[in-house]
Amino acid sequence: MSATLIALALFGCSDDGSACERLRMPVETYQTRAQCTARLDEALGSDAAIRAEYPTVYAQCLSSRQLSMLGGGKVDLRRVNGVNFAAAGL
Repeated sequence: MSATLIALALFGCSDDGSACERLRMPVETYQTRAQCTARLDEALGSDAAIRAEYPTVYAQCLSSRQLSMLGGGKVDLRRVNGVNFAAAGL
């Protein structure tokens, strides 16, 4: 088992994913990417996702390194290499 924890993150975005911000919610971490991926649909249906004032909410399981590379400000998800984001149009 990997020592790297996987975090489930939600992002509120413009329709095209060019202007996104990480939604404020408690960070959930998992031991494996598979455990995290199994919770994506639930995260997209959460209060944080439903109440987000964005046309699209994206969810993804990211390593702590990937999450820190995205930073805390605006992010363009179209420029995140090698990551496929699950989405729910609201």
